[in-house]
Amino acid sequence: MDPLIGIWRLIESNAWDENGANLGAPYGTNPIGQISFTPERRMLAALCNGDTEPDHDGEGDRGYSSYGGFYKLVDTTLTVDVDMASDKSRIGGQQIREAVLDRDRLLLRPPMRLYGDITQRRELVWERAWSPVAD
Repeated sequence: MDPLIGIWRLIESNAWDENGANLGAPYGTNPIGQISFTPERRMLAALCNGDTEPDHDGEGDRGYSSYGGFYKLVDTTLTVDVDMASDKSRIGGQQIREAVLDRDRLLLRPPMRLYGDITQRRELVWERAWSPVAD
């Protein structure tokens, strides 16, 4: 059985600039997020800053993101062919993440890219919330 199948909840987010300086938690100290992976190889992720008063950019930005589509996990690379997203520019593209699975923890690391006006490397820490019972 695919070890990703089930529901995962976001428990931590971290970001670093291109020089390795810590930028803090892009989804706040109380992140809200969920990823569902199905046996049909589809996934849906939604996450945001869950802090009571987020103000990372002076505009109260909650850092919301969601996307989904068909996925494949090959070694430590998770690739999603995006067919739905909160950011329409992602639809038709791929989201590629380094994925490190350690029992009931999943680390997802997107490639370094520009977020706003800062090039960042991010890491999202997920914890398994539910898994189907194996047959």
